[in-house]
Amino acid sequence: MASVFWFSKLKPGANAAEYERWVQQTDYRLAQDLACVIHYRVHRVAGPVEGGGASPYDYIEVLEVTDIDAYRSALQDDPAIQQIIAEIGQFIEGVGSAWGDPIAPPGKEK
Repeated sequence: MASVFWFSKLKPGANAAEYERWVQQTDYRLAQDLACVIHYRVHRVAGPVEGGGASPYDYIEVLEVTDIDAYRSALQDDPAIQQIIAEIGQFIEGVGSAWGDPIAPPGKEK
């Protein structure tokens, strides 16, 4: 299992409420049908935990996937992800992404 993180900002002029409605009605529905996605949530960033200033992004998407290579393959080939990519661009622009393997707590290695 791997975790994937997407960091994004609203495009100038994009409406946050419309984007979040699209996430709830379309994005979640399409993502849950992907065999490699175990869990997926979009988080609205409220701000830094410590210090002040603005966050460099407005949303963080967090996915748990069965395998990073399967997810990467789906990004290229799966029609559901292609629809997500085609539609999400009207709302947000990517700021960055990362992935990694979770470190299990003691006794929960599996």
